[in-house]
Amino acid sequence: MCAAIIIFIIKLRETWYHRISNCEVKRMTEQPPLTAIIQKRRLMLFGHLARMDETADARRILTGVHQSDWSRPVGHPYTSWMATLKSDLSLHNLTFEDAIELALDKSLWRLLVASGATH
Repeated sequence: MCAAIIIFIIKLRETWYHRISNCEVKRMTEQPPLTAIIQKRRLMLFGHLARMDETADARRILTGVHQSDWSRPVGHPYTSWMATLKSDLSLHNLTFEDAIELALDKSLWRLLVASGATH
């Protein structure tokens, strides 16, 4: 919204009643797609969780064994956070276990996450 307002002020010199489409705003501001931003933040959070001490509750939940007979409660998303994360990792040709090992090196993980945001 803020970018649209800035562009509107810039374009105000032309005509005040013209609308600016979202595609035009994205093109003018050169912002990455929102999905890429969300994926980057999801991978950053995963790296943070993977570097936690193995006794931390968040780390134990992340690496714990998930029951296959768990059912999705009514009204909840069809895709879990874990399934989405594994899909993100597959874009980098990583398995979950490989990603945990890679995330232990913070600088290397940040490079991987930054390269994923450019897709």
